[in-house]
Amino acid sequence: MKFFKRIQEFLYTYRIRFLAIILIQIIAVISFTLVPLLIREDFYKDFILTAIEQKTGLEVKVGSSDLVLFPFPGIELKEVQIRKEELVIGISDRIKVDISWFGLLGQKVEIRDVYISGGKINLHKNKDGSVDLIEFFQQDTEDSENSNHNHTIRIFDPSSTVESSSFISPKEIFKVGLKNVEIENFYIHYQDDTHRKTYEIYLSNSALNISFYGNNFVLTLQGKLDGQSFQIYGSTNLDEFPTTYENSKFQSTISLDKCSLSIFRDLLTIFPNADFSKTILNGTIKIDKVPNRSINFNVIAQAKNFAYKGGNPFGDIKVNMEFRLDLPNKKLEFPYISILWPGIAEGNAKGTVLWNYKTNVSFQVTANYLDYHSALRLGKLFEFTKKFDDPNRPNGVFYFSVDLKNVYALKHRIPVLKAELKYSYPWIHIPSFHAYIYNGEILGKSKIDPFTSKFEVQGEAYRIQSDRILMPYVNDPIINGDMFSRFNFVTEVHNRSSDFTTEFFRNMEGSGNLQVLNGELLGYANFMIPVLNTLGKIISFNGIDGRKVEFSSLKSDFTIENNHLHFQNLKLQGKGLEADGKGNISFEKNIDVLINLRLGGNIVGRVLKIPIIYKGVFKQSIPYIDPIWLGSVFAGSTILAPFFTFAGGPYGGGIAGSVVSEYVRDAWEGLKGLFSSKEDKKRNNLKNRRKFYESKIIHSDCIGLDARFYFGSFIRSFYKIRNF
Repeated sequence: MKFFKRIQEFLYTYRIRFLAIILIQIIAVISFTLVPLLIREDFYKDFILTAIEQKTGLEVKVGSSDLVLFPFPGIELKEVQIRKEELVIGISDRIKVDISWFGLLGQKVEIRDVYISGGKINLHKNKDGSVDLIEFFQQDTEDSENSNHNHTIRIFDPSSTVESSSFISPKEIFKVGLKNVEIENFYIHYQDDTHRKTYEIYLSNSALNISFYGNNFVLTLQGKLDGQSFQIYGSTNLDEFPTTYENSKFQSTISLDKCSLSIFRDLLTIFPNADFSKTILNGTIKIDKVPNRSINFNVIAQAKNFAYKGGNPFGDIKVNMEFRLDLPNKKLEFPYISILWPGIAEGNAKGTVLWNYKTNVSFQVTANYLDYHSALRLGKLFEFTKKFDDPNRPNGVFYFSVDLKNVYALKHRIPVLKAELKYSYPWIHIPSFHAYIYNGEILGKSKIDPFTSKFEVQGEAYRIQSDRILMPYVNDPIINGDMFSRFNFVTEVHNRSSDFTTEFFRNMEGSGNLQVLNGELLGYANFMIPVLNTLGKIISFNGIDGRKVEFSSLKSDFTIENNHLHFQNLKLQGKGLEADGKGNISFEKNIDVLINLRLGGNIVGRVLKIPIIYKGVFKQSIPYIDPIWLGSVFAGSTILAPFFTFAGGPYGGGIAGSVVSEYVRDAWEGLKGLFSSKEDKKRNNLKNRRKFYESKIIHSDCIGLDARFYFGSFIRSFYKIRNF
């Protein structure tokens, strides 16, 4: 401690002497270094410029230049032309070059920093992958290959090694001793012959920094590509050069702000149906690579305004995902993918992609909610072009295991949908799916062609609430009860149909059966309303509530074709009544159904059948009792009733009327088929008369009808049929 204290006292005592000595040394250094530089400024400017030309192999022509001494010696050039042999390959408003003090004192130029402000170069990528510098003043960039060859300098050739390149190799850059390059307000015109495109690149503020030992690079790029802003930050570590993929270490961050996907138009040509010129992308992509590991990507992005060619933009999707790229093993691994499309979809996924001899994809997908139609519309945008199909390469196979909640499809919300999918172009095979909907279940299998929207489905339904399954298609409830069904159908939806659901049902063909247990017919489907209104004054229907028809079972086989749902053998077992029928209902709500109602009783119920007709537009046309049957009731009660006196009263007339009605209807149908080749005038007259009698029933209030009118109608109809 005493030693250091004595040194401190000594320095303090002789501080003036030490300061003077240091000042003299500084003056001496300045005198022996700076003064000669200032005196021989032109010499040193030429010396530095010549050394730069020798090291870079370029000729530099300047309008004016200044020698710079602080903080590092160098030269500042203005109105610069960069030449290679006789060609002007670039221009710049201002270039500043800093060199090392030690190199300058040793009569050597070691370039330390380069600052470029303003300027432009032209690059040309040929079809063989080589890159040329184009003469700056060359006006016609679409000259022949020979002309281009005479006015360009090749700076990259994929067929040659780095050492044999005709321009500057990375090793030569290291030899120069370059540490920093900063570029601002610089333009690059890039012509790509492979895709016949040109790009305008603007670098607003960019930099390249090299560490002292030359093994670490830091790159910053800020600017615009075809008017779209971008920011790229990256660094890499090169302990040895050339490096290998396994030993490489780098990281990068790419930021995009309101960037149009049109800048990736050459890559996106693989999707011929899509128009990405309106698509805007915001987000950040982080890339990280460490030795002996895969390349790791983290993506947080938002994309909106997708569109078909000639269509309107749609979609606003947010994506957060991580994936790892293993190039040697040709593998992509996705630890997680999170997607949010507000109001349309929210879900997660994870999986892997292998692309060796054949592409294999496996994903597990979950979703909190999903609008199937919107997702399908977006997915069909990304149909690959067949231009790049390799006939020698087998189609890829994609496996998906999905567990979805709140799936919206065909105007229904499916709370839970689980399925296993296998996609092999062009079909999505679904060997099993299980949906929970309306307190019931639907199980089955399916095939889907997503590109033509063709569907093939086989399935079974259990305990589904029938009123809720029909709710999206009818305004008022018409039936309730637990529905069971087996079904199969095929259908197709034309591309970009304006109404997917309507097209889905219109083109459907299939068959199956259904049964509804312990339910009720309500509203328009309540066929007791026309019965009570028409016959209630004549026949007493004790114990029957006309507001609804309760049943223990309603079942039928059905077929689907020509936009119609056909019921072949509809049977209903109700409380105090039975019914059977047949007919069809179109998906456009046209209806043509005949129901035969049988009331209770061992004798009367089996013989007395009341035919009820639904014909016209669903819920617009009024159901009515067959007018032929009504006329037959009166005729039967007055002519044939004595033969049915065991039934008593009006029931005897009803039984007789049922017999006569069946006879007349069968005769009517038979005569129509027998004389179908008669003149249209006679046939139309009979049809018009029949419509006239039906209209009398439809437009009457169906209460207190005059039986004599129906009897007269029946007699006249029967008379005309006989004379036919």
